[in-house]
Amino acid sequence: MLVSRDDNRFFARMDVECVVRFKVNGDQNLFHGHLENLSAEGLSFNTDQELNQDTKLFIEVNPGNGSIPPLMANAKVLRCNTSEQGKFQVCCEMNICA
Repeated sequence: MLVSRDDNRFFARMDVECVVRFKVNGDQNLFHGHLENLSAEGLSFNTDQELNQDTKLFIEVNPGNGSIPPLMANAKVLRCNTSEQGKFQVCCEMNICA
């Protein structure tokens, strides 16, 4: 499903549900999250990790079905809000690596 286009975005967002794995740049710890939506320039996911604005991440989005390769991207946190489920909703802009 495409998210509404009344928010002045250049690219439509698609609701996508799959696992996100990420590392904070300069750190070796691997964290997990759950992807909410994705566009050509950004993504939103939920995680247990609170992240500061402007934090740089390396992200891997893997749909897990084997027919589509994982998306790997460098990303920058635009905002991190507490979600209704008590997790953190992280919104990022991204540059696709592979």
